[in-house]
Amino acid sequence: MRAKRRHKLLIGLLLVALLGPASSGAQIKSNFASSITSESMSAMWVARERGLFKKHGLEMQYVVIPRSPLAVAALIAGEIDAAIIGPGHLISAGSTGADLIGVANFFQKLDYRLNARPEIKKPEDLRGKRVAISGPGSTSHLVSMLALQGLNVDPIQAKIILLTIPGTEMNRRLALETGGVDATALRGAIGDLYGAKGFNVLYNLKAAGVTLPQTVLATTRRTAATKPQVIDAYLRTMIEAIAVTVDPANKDSVMRTIASNLRLSNPADAEDAYHTVVGAVERVPYLNLENMKRLHRLLIQVNPKVADVKVESVIDNSFISKLESSGYVQSVYKKK
Repeated sequence: MRAKRRHKLLIGLLLVALLGPASSGAQIKSNFASSITSESMSAMWVARERGLFKKHGLEMQYVVIPRSPLAVAALIAGEIDAAIIGPGHLISAGSTGADLIGVANFFQKLDYRLNARPEIKKPEDLRGKRVAISGPGSTSHLVSMLALQGLNVDPIQAKIILLTIPGTEMNRRLALETGGVDATALRGAIGDLYGAKGFNVLYNLKAAGVTLPQTVLATTRRTAATKPQVIDAYLRTMIEAIAVTVDPANKDSVMRTIASNLRLSNPADAEDAYHTVVGAVERVPYLNLENMKRLHRLLIQVNPKVADVKVESVIDNSFISKLESSGYVQSVYKKK
């Protein structure tokens, strides 16, 4: 119990330090978090830059939390109302009895590359090497497993070390560049960019046509029941931001937003990242049950404790369904 109290206090202190005091106003104050810093966060970046959270009534305070499990703990503790996390963490939380639910999933198409250092040119060269993941059950972990399966490489027989590099994709990129690890899964245009830099693309999951849930908007059943207007506002904001992102009229401004957040100085790299997002983001971000079940089967190999989780119990598409039936979704995609 003392450990749990210390953990909750740590989360609280982290959020207070990073979020700071919320400003006064008539809007609903809400804390929102994620540990993801890849291009899959583009719609959130666009929403924040264009003031869409305020437009939909949220005085939103955003923080990048180092790891998704900390975001999950903050949700359970009630420190934040919503978070964007990897769906593996959503299912894992279900195995502990946590009341987390996913209310949206922004990407289904697996647009990842398994990039390796220049000296690793073929699958056999991975023997005994270190593959960076952001944590057990994370999207980067599951994607790496799928890539190794596609390469017909058994990580146990090949004595591959799945090394946790805590934090964001940028941390794994730095570890790859400096030789701290030998390979890692990078998303879309970033994977291609690193391939062009000499970090060999051993496997291209986009070309393989694999689909799997990746970035989920999660909350708790308690928050969804007591603050439904907040969850509704988050979804309205994100869906409008997706519509803005994919509208060709906004290409230049969206590219600048993506380049700034991904620290891309080359315009061609920013354009590649933009096209990756536009080609993969879900216009109406329902959680797909069959894809979640596929993820569940994969996750059981990592954490057998999740075998008893009923995938249906961690999915709630009712908020998006209401927005679609009300005509809101169609309205944001109408040409102005």
